[in-house]
Amino acid sequence: MFTEATCSGIASENWNVKTFQFALAQPHDPFHYAAGQYVTLGLDIAGEKVYRCYTVSSAPQSQYEGRFEITVKHSPGGTVSTWLHENMAVGGTLEVSRPTGDFTLPRQKSERLLFVAGGVGITPLISMARAVHAQGRGSDIQFLQFARTPDDILFRDELLEMERSSVGITPHFFTSKGEGSNYRSGRLCKEVLDRAVPDWASREVFCCGPESFMAAMRLTFLEAGAFPGRFHQESFELPGQAPVHVPPSVGGATVRLSESGLEVKCDPGMTILDAVHALPSGPKIPNACRSGVCGTCKLRKLDGLVEMNHNGGITDEEIEEGFMLTCCSVPLSDVIVEF
Repeated sequence: MFTEATCSGIASENWNVKTFQFALAQPHDPFHYAAGQYVTLGLDIAGEKVYRCYTVSSAPQSQYEGRFEITVKHSPGGTVSTWLHENMAVGGTLEVSRPTGDFTLPRQKSERLLFVAGGVGITPLISMARAVHAQGRGSDIQFLQFARTPDDILFRDELLEMERSSVGITPHFFTSKGEGSNYRSGRLCKEVLDRAVPDWASREVFCCGPESFMAAMRLTFLEAGAFPGRFHQESFELPGQAPVHVPPSVGGATVRLSESGLEVKCDPGMTILDAVHALPSGPKIPNACRSGVCGTCKLRKLDGLVEMNHNGGITDEEIEEGFMLTCCSVPLSDVIVEF
């Protein structure tokens, strides 16, 4: 599920955002991704294995060389972002999962689109714009970026160059503080949208940014009478799930890891991931979101029954092949897991 990648380049995008380019150690490994998808990184930090999800910011065209990029904001107190900014260097290595996610461009290529980015939430949208630009096909994309100050705007020169190339990508830059020749003062609201893109409510919307930013954009979109199915957003932060229903008769299931032979007792209602990680020693299952969305903890079930309550981190085809997400799978019988 994970493969090794080596850092092949680092670029500063602004005062607290860097882009890290990676090359797969085995470039022929399957690593196909669509613009807008994300990967899970596995890093060794202070003697611990840590996993985090990051959207791929490069265009899918680079995947054929076994390369991809992530663009990371240095968040104060953020374990992984701090480590990447302060410790990752060219030649450094980490683990990366296969790309996943359904926040991707529509199949209907003639669709009029509205991209709305808040801060570093621009990463999946710049990947989409780069993909469209690389194809050189005509499109109609209005690309709105909202940032705190002019120094926080990302990929401004590249987006302006895309506009000049006449493939139909039109950028708009807004800042909470300050105005200039290429950007205007303004926060996300209906009035700003009306002035920038008069037909914004009739477009298919792709939005990414802080949770409050996306919630405000979605509410504005719906209040304008737009169809909810035409609004798409990316988020790794999910509301808590309802508890998984476990039949009263089920209890004391045993989970066995096939490769190590380790067996662990799983209490009623406990997920396989929690049961394995409750052991003081032994192998740890890679995980990141613990919400059934990122797919990091995906393992194959060799035997037994589970009840799984996921949030899109696994496909129907993978389920048919015997895979499950251990973070949201509760055993209904003794289970054997390939790990």
